[in-house]
Parts: sequence; structure tokens; C-alpha cells
Amino acid sequence: MRFFLLGLLCLLCASCASTRKQALSSVTIEEIKPRLIEEQQFMRVSEYMSGKEYMGDRLILRTTPEARTGYYFTIVLDESIRRLPAGTVVVGEFHTEKSLDAQQYTFTLPAKRPKTKEIFIGLTGEQWPEGTTTPAAWRITIKDANGAVLATDQSYLWGM
Repeated sequence: MRFFLLGLLCLLCASCASTRKQALSSVTIEEIKPRLIEEQQFMRVSEYMSGKEYMGDRLILRTTPEARTGYYFTIVLDESIRRLPAGTVVVGEFHTEKSLDAQQYTFTLPAKRPKTKEIFIGLTGEQWPEGTTTPAAWRITIKDANGAVLATDQSYLWGM
């Protein structure tokens, strides 16, 4: 009888330890770091050998996936991006010299995500031609698949 109870207890403990954490209904953006990143800064040794871009533990989303040089916003969250619900999108709104109106881009998070708290979103290719100045103002919003806002942050000038 003891072996049965001990086995049942072990099974219960194992099942509790293996349950996945629930998806988040809100998240906090701790910091957004805007900066220009050149293509060479993404190169890793493994890429020289394989010819394929290695992202490692980074989630990098670009307006033009094949173009790497651009203006990036590194979004630092208080939780792992793996805990965000399926279908989560990052909406970036930017005021640049390209247009008087804000340009809006939607980046969908992939189903398979690295274990990190950072998301790199990049204005690349046609959306960020070489020599373009930095955005005058920006707003980043993270939404779930139903459009509910999980988090938002903006530059000082966006509210002006």
C-alpha cells in the first residue's frame, strides 16, 4: 500500500511540475531601446559556416525580412516572450521624414519563440532607406490575437 501511495504522490508531483504557465493577459514594457543596427552587427561565426542567419536567443522581426540594416527598437519586457498568448502582435507606429502621417507596421510573433524578454523590431529595406534620420516620435503596442492591448509605450514626443 505504501508503494502505491508513494507512486501516486510522485506522479502528482511530476504532473504539477510539468504544467505550462498560463499565457499572460498583460505585460509591462520595462524599456525600449531605439538604435541603428548595421548588417554586420548581426553576423555570427555560425553564419559564416552555414550561410544562414543565426538568431540564437533573440527574436528579430523586420519590415523587410531579407534586409538587416535598419533602425531597431529593442523592447524589453518584464516576462518571457514565451508566455505571451498565441497570435500576439507588436504594432509599431512611427513618425519619420517619409510621411507627415504616422507609419504603422504590424509584426506577428512566431509560434516558436526563444527564451528571452527582448523583442527586436526593425524598420528595414524600403521602410528604412540608407541615411534616413531617426524617427521623430514612436509608439509600440503589444496586442493579443483578439486585439486586446497587453502593453503599450511611447516616446516623449508622441504625446505632443
